[in-house]
Amino acid sequence: MIPEENILFSNIEMYDCTRMIDCFNVKVKKYKSGVCIADFSKESDKIGIILSGSAVMVKYDINGVRTIIEKLEEQSIFGEFFTFAGAHRNSMEVVTETACEVMYVRYSELTKRCENACSCHSKVVENLLRLMSEKAISLSERIEVLSQRTIEEKLIQFFISEYYADNNRTNEISISKTGVENIGISEAEASRTIQLLETSNHLIIKRKSVHNDFSMFWTIELKDSCIHYFDIQKENKTEKRRKSF
Repeated sequence: MIPEENILFSNIEMYDCTRMIDCFNVKVKKYKSGVCIADFSKESDKIGIILSGSAVMVKYDINGVRTIIEKLEEQSIFGEFFTFAGAHRNSMEVVTETACEVMYVRYSELTKRCENACSCHSKVVENLLRLMSEKAISLSERIEVLSQRTIEEKLIQFFISEYYADNNRTNEISISKTGVENIGISEAEASRTIQLLETSNHLIIKRKSVHNDFSMFWTIELKDSCIHYFDIQKENKTEKRRKSF
């Protein structure tokens, strides 16, 4: 299976894609569910592409607490170059959720000097750099969400990230089951908290599942008090400190 639709090989003809995959000495492996397929505590320049199935990137802190960093679906890419986990202070792994087929290619193969100066090879490098940039932004946003103390604040930060990711800058955003899972909140907790946020006048639920789960996308409209929640909190704390003197 050739991942011609993957961002790494985007805008490259099928023939060139096939030729480069042979040139890059790629390996394809199959795994059962529940298998660790990458351990970032060990140095490796391998880049993996999920051809089928799904996996999760997880982090274990010094106390052994497990946090899901990213859910990897078909065509997702993973590797040490996309984790940005300096000095291996935390253990990070990729674990299969279902049976998976994964294509591996070494980073050194992608970036090595091409003797034929192929334009398609240059395009792969360009795609790789763009992907690393997008991954850095995505992980930064996710860390911002996970760093919040409460479920309410985690969801609000997640909503704010989704709001700014919308180029149309509309106040409506869609929330999926995967989106909720990716920030480590159960469907029940997310449903309950979103409804509490509506009660507290931070948002309006425009569409949701009749069962209050995420079997369908939820559509919510964010109010200014939600979009600027953390700015307001900061201003309130500053004002409280000022009054205490």
